[in-house]
Amino acid sequence: MTQQGGERVNGKKMKYLWMVEDRAATADREARSFWTKVGVAFENRDGSWALELAAVPVHGRLQMRDPAPKDEAPRVVQ
Repeated sequence: MTQQGGERVNGKKMKYLWMVEDRAATADREARSFWTKVGVAFENRDGSWALELAAVPVHGRLQMRDPAPKDEAPRVVQ
């Protein structure tokens, strides 16, 4: 269920965890980033976050983002 302020599951605010891997430019393509969803985060009562990872990133960086609206088209990576 979507409520103001983001997605909520069992009354807790939820965000997605993404691993972002930057790839350098080559002779035949521009530099770009690849985003892979690796888990979710739930807000605790004290404002901290509990992370549930489905995969453990070994490189790249993690981003915690609000879920996109379900009617929004997926982002195209070029």
